[in-house]
Amino acid sequence: MKKLLALVLALAMAMSMVACGGSDEEKSTIEKIKEQGFITMATSPDFAPSVFKDPISGEIMGTDIIYGEYVAKYLSDKLGTPIELKIKEMDFSSCQAAVSTNSVNFSLSGYAETPERAQNYNCVGPYATISSDEDTYHGALVKKGLVIEKAEDFAGLKVGVQPASLQYNLLQDQLDVDSLAEVMFIDNLSTAAQMVATGKIDALITDSGVGDLQVKNNSELEMAGFKFEFFSEGNCGLVNIDETELAQLIEEALLAADKDIDYVQIRQDMRDKAASMGLEVND
Repeated sequence: MKKLLALVLALAMAMSMVACGGSDEEKSTIEKIKEQGFITMATSPDFAPSVFKDPISGEIMGTDIIYGEYVAKYLSDKLGTPIELKIKEMDFSSCQAAVSTNSVNFSLSGYAETPERAQNYNCVGPYATISSDEDTYHGALVKKGLVIEKAEDFAGLKVGVQPASLQYNLLQDQLDVDSLAEVMFIDNLSTAAQMVATGKIDALITDSGVGDLQVKNNSELEMAGFKFEFFSEGNCGLVNIDETELAQLIEEALLAADKDIDYVQIRQDMRDKAASMGLEVND
């Protein structure tokens, strides 16, 4: 009888422990974030100016970090308690896997929304949007005196561009590539600007942020009058496909951030910072 009573008590205790555990499992992710006082964000710091790492201090920074910090502040205000942003550094594919397995709450890492991502994640945003009438635009850096006002003016010119870049895509879509004398791929933008100044290429396809910086360093250069037609639909954040409530809250935060943050300015600031560290800038 004593053995039977002991067994019954043991089973009761076990069931009680399971019940306690079950109540914790029933808490929503937002409730857990509120209790723990932080939200986790995965990012891959290898894509300046969106996200990159100081090679000396190891500090992770970039426009996505600024947006991530805004999300944490927005949640702090919304939930009525301080919420800290905890950054989880990992490679690009691991960021997405971490979101899928709920190892992190969300990820910002320069993502464009694609049909595949929309199927597998809650794509939140957009944020970091740029319209064609912003101060920063995509055009051509040339030597003073070379007039380029329309696409046809590029005919017969040697043109430089960074490989696998947005500018290369714009060149392919909006210029008659066959009419160009040559398209030269150049990784280093400072080198490319020097090639324009010395006549090795006629024009460098770049954005005006990079171009204006080169003009400051070399009075022989200027940005041509031509501007590519461009509208950035911005980036998206990734949240686990089942975390609908959390996704709605983070999307609210990102949309609010896009109104409050001067993205054109912070992107230029982060471009300059990354360049000063000798890092490759991707857009």
